[in-house]
Amino acid sequence: MTAQENCSVFESQISSQCDLLAEALECRRRELLAFARRERDAKLKALKAQLSNCTVTLQRTTALLQFCIEALKETDHAAFLQIGSALVNRVANVDVTWHKDMAPTPWASPDFDLTLDQRSVLDAVNQLTFTQLKPPGAPQLIPEDSTAENNCVTVAWQPRVGSFVQGYVLELDDGNAGPFRVSRACLS
Repeated sequence: MTAQENCSVFESQISSQCDLLAEALECRRRELLAFARRERDAKLKALKAQLSNCTVTLQRTTALLQFCIEALKETDHAAFLQIGSALVNRVANVDVTWHKDMAPTPWASPDFDLTLDQRSVLDAVNQLTFTQLKPPGAPQLIPEDSTAENNCVTVAWQPRVGSFVQGYVLELDDGNAGPFRVSRACLS
């Protein structure tokens, strides 16, 4: 392959790897947005519960006021005296619970107490770089200098022209589909 072809292949690999990163970022964005929506829904649910509680308290208080108005219209003084102390206690009880049930502050804050921490991702993106992790090419074997005697094999080799490899690790396969066995490091 020419340098131009190698560069084109390398550029397409970079592009596909960046596309994978963008895809992962988009997936995480969707997850974070879903979390924010769940938080919003929980806050709205708490506010609706508070509204419902206030509505019930207001209805109870309105009913008590209507009853008190009707009691004040009572012309029989004995009947009024019989229910008067009960009404006073009931109104005092409603006064105490009114301040508890009709709190001026919402049960759930409208603010989100979260901040998206993107520094680590931006740092990681800014540190994207190339590393030399390609395996070296196979060595060039020298058959005339290689020997096999008494269950022992000696393989003569040399690095390919232009290679900076100084050594290889010899791995043996016994043919039983198991892991390779490392014999020893071979240096040139």
